[in-house]
Amino acid sequence: MTGPADLGELMRTRRAVRRFDDRPVPDDLVGEILEAARWAPSPANLQPARFIWVRDAAVKRDLQALARESKELSSYWDPIFRPDGPSGLVNDLIRPTVIAVCSDPAKGLTNIHADNGFEWAAAMAIYAMWLRAHSLGLGGVFVQHWITEKAKRILNVPLRWTFLGTFTCAESPTGTRLSRDELVSIDRFPGAAHP
Repeated sequence: MTGPADLGELMRTRRAVRRFDDRPVPDDLVGEILEAARWAPSPANLQPARFIWVRDAAVKRDLQALARESKELSSYWDPIFRPDGPSGLVNDLIRPTVIAVCSDPAKGLTNIHADNGFEWAAAMAIYAMWLRAHSLGLGGVFVQHWITEKAKRILNVPLRWTFLGTFTCAESPTGTRLSRDELVSIDRFPGAAHP
């Protein structure tokens, strides 16, 4: 599996992929993705982010059920999350590689504002994982739509830690994008003036 090597190209071509082929990601590639997370920056190099590589099928099934419950709960307030809504898709947590991302607030800085650098560090690790997965030819998505306390219980995450969500990746069908010429006009849209 190979992907674009240039960082700019990787950043431009990375996409959120929510449908995956049913082929497991080799352990050595998952190791590369986790290594990218390990080297992500963090405030004062406190390294607050922690990762759980979910391999157990029963844990994945529990997370899948919780993902569905989380969407159903949100759909009560916002119809966008209903099954027929634009964000109604419940992400697949069974077939892809699943890496849960948490962060320890005790490994944050104390400053004049309420510090959330521990969360920013985890977010940077997520993006590093995503870019590395893409560079390896894998599709990925970060799922942050969770009833977090239940997710923490499933994964045995300490209560006071922040559970940010799950990064999932696998081989995926290739998506397409419109060309820039099809998306961008200069000064105004072409054609006759609109009344």
